[in-house]
Amino acid sequence: MQGTEAWQFMDGEEVITVHPRGRFKADNGTALIAAAVAGLGIAWLPDGLTDDYVASGALVPVMTRYPPPPAGIYVVRPPGQHPARKIRVLTELLIECFEQEPQLAGVGR
Repeated sequence: MQGTEAWQFMDGEEVITVHPRGRFKADNGTALIAAAVAGLGIAWLPDGLTDDYVASGALVPVMTRYPPPPAGIYVVRPPGQHPARKIRVLTELLIECFEQEPQLAGVGR
């Protein structure tokens, strides 16, 4: 958990909201992955952070029948038709990372 956030899942067309409780909280994806791999519980993290752990078997996807609801990610940048190269590279990286279908969480083995 990161804090007092709510997790939302889709059950068919219905959005279900859950307020998880836990003894371990962090605002860092790496720390949350380490906790899940150590068996402390489940983590709800982006696939880009968990893919390697799932591929190795260190984490297992759970609740795959209940995906998160659709969400957006936005890049806010200064106006203009030609953004700085670092902004273009970051934007392309985010598109590549988040254009995949999300999978929910993992639980350590």
